[in-house]
Amino acid sequence: MEDMIAKIVEMDKKARDMTDEAQQNKLDYEQHIIRKKEKIKNEYLERAKKRIAINQQSAQKKADEYLMVIEKRDSAVIKELDSTYEKNCDKWVDSIVARVADG
Repeated sequence: MEDMIAKIVEMDKKARDMTDEAQQNKLDYEQHIIRKKEKIKNEYLERAKKRIAINQQSAQKKADEYLMVIEKRDSAVIKELDSTYEKNCDKWVDSIVARVADG
């Protein structure tokens, strides 16, 4: 009878050991999944940061080029206005003075 009880106790211990091992394997696998998920997330974020940096450089370059076009156009308009002013300044002053004198 004691032999049978010892076998039952031994089988129970083996079953608990197997259960404990399975539980530990489950926890280890869950941790592995968490680490893998974190690694994938970090890799994705790094790639996104690199793409953002590249896009930012590209956008800055386009903005700089556009600014140069605008500045060039504005410079041409200012030159034209200055030229028109130089040509017509005396005429405009005389016209304004004449209107004020008539008024």
